[in-house]
Amino acid sequence: MTGGAVVAAAGSVLLLCFTVKAVVDGEQTPIDIADKFYGTHFGDVSGWVQGRYPPKGSAHPATLEMEVIIHQAPDGTVSVETSVPTPQPEPVSSPRTLPSGRPDAESARESKKKRGRLYATYRKLNEATNLYYSGRTSMVVDLGLPLRLQAELAVRFRDMNHHVDENKEPRSASFDDARLDVFDIGAAIDYEQRYDDPAYWRTRGREQQLIDLSGGAQSDTGKPHRTENAVRAVAKDNPRGRRFHDAATIRWGELHRYTGY
Repeated sequence: MTGGAVVAAAGSVLLLCFTVKAVVDGEQTPIDIADKFYGTHFGDVSGWVQGRYPPKGSAHPATLEMEVIIHQAPDGTVSVETSVPTPQPEPVSSPRTLPSGRPDAESARESKKKRGRLYATYRKLNEATNLYYSGRTSMVVDLGLPLRLQAELAVRFRDMNHHVDENKEPRSASFDDARLDVFDIGAAIDYEQRYDDPAYWRTRGREQQLIDLSGGAQSDTGKPHRTENAVRAVAKDNPRGRRFHDAATIRWGELHRYTGY
């Protein structure tokens, strides 16, 4: 992935919003994650201002600049003001006829083909109790970009409570950041079709195996609790339980024997 692609991602409204929230909360931002993953420096604002990282292969550095001003009111409300310089058009010899709509349609189809749904499992440690919470999440991703980075971002967003999932996770200052476990790419983008998607089966089974490996859900063990999971990821009598378990075992190996019936 080129530096320009990372800049483009960092400039998106969604990623900017998550980055601002992380900065205000004093947490690691998605851009920090990208810098760590690729060895880039987009999070070093001071370095860019001082010219330590000149853009490569660009005749017009100003076209890559974006001014971001973060305002925080006394009541904690955060607002973001951005401005992007308008690039100067290059001279052209003569006007050209616009191509037909067909290439645009083909481009749109190609772009759609690159999108997919990524499923991931993760764990987070409660440093006060020394117990783990295991969970899963999903996110629509660009299949043409590095998948592991997008899986890390999916877990990061999930940790910030921006997610599509059935279960809420505990919220406490004593929890460490969520850590990616495994990820898989689904066959369908639409989350409503997840029960027909083997990738969903695998991550659902993996989540339950993670819980069982850590000691079992609180609903299974009672007190003293062995995990921070109040309930199971897959109910004992879930008719798809064995399918979820076997799918995860085939994909990643068995972490724990099947605990359903």
